[in-house]
Amino acid sequence: MSELTVSMPTYNSGSYVKEAIESVLLQKEVDFELIVVDDNSKDNTIEIVQSIRDPRIRLFENQQHRGISYCHNLVIKESKSLFIAHVDSDDIVMPGAFRKMLDHIKSSPDIGQIHCYFFLVDINGRVTRKAFHERRKYVLDNIKPDMDYKEKLIVNSSIANGLRTFRKEVFDIVGKFDEKIKCGEDYEMALRIVDKFRIKLVPEFLYVVRLHKKNTTPYHKFREVIWWWNRFTICNRLLITNQVKFLRKKEYKLYRMLFAQLYYILSYYFIVIKQKFIKKIDEKFS
Repeated sequence: MSELTVSMPTYNSGSYVKEAIESVLLQKEVDFELIVVDDNSKDNTIEIVQSIRDPRIRLFENQQHRGISYCHNLVIKESKSLFIAHVDSDDIVMPGAFRKMLDHIKSSPDIGQIHCYFFLVDINGRVTRKAFHERRKYVLDNIKPDMDYKEKLIVNSSIANGLRTFRKEVFDIVGKFDEKIKCGEDYEMALRIVDKFRIKLVPEFLYVVRLHKKNTTPYHKFREVIWWWNRFTICNRLLITNQVKFLRKKEYKLYRMLFAQLYYILSYYFIVIKQKFIKKIDEKFS
């Protein structure tokens, strides 16, 4: 039995999947299997995966597009390990990451999920020196090892995303990924896990996230509102169905926190719109 199962759903990832897989296969000091689930890609993703000859890779092919939650649930079903790590098919795992992640999650049986710091790169895998240092400063200032995940998750859907690694047995307790959710399935799962287990940060940069139009909404001018609405609907449903107990606790003030953040987001948009309006007036009369 492998020590770790790596879950890698793919969908039209032909441009990036080889680099993602190679970063996994280069990991040392860990006995792992890599389960790639192709979600009915229309490009050459499957051919690229099949061209990589390594006995640690298992490929499953969905006959129709089922969504990332279905793919992760298939991996949970097929996994032969006690721990499962999620690696996106367009991202990169840094050398030595798996060993460090496993050492942390094994340190206490009440840790159900761990994550790490991650850098952002563009479609070509590049980052400017300025962007690199800005990202590093933001992460170190805002994501702390001792933070209250229950509070942080209410207002930040990406707080526990970097190289998500799970103790497999938590899925027997909190349930599998919700296949009806099309966006935010990892966020919804983190809320269910932190209700019954601890989530822990490995405070090292062990993962690289590639930004491009297929995997983010950075080019949508109302992205912050979209992400807020996604958090609101997920939290509200978990509260109503009583799946997550801590959302009912007074100290977390769920709706107050969510709507305070919405006010902040809308205020920001108002300032930006006002500045653009003033700029246009100045240009017109200059």
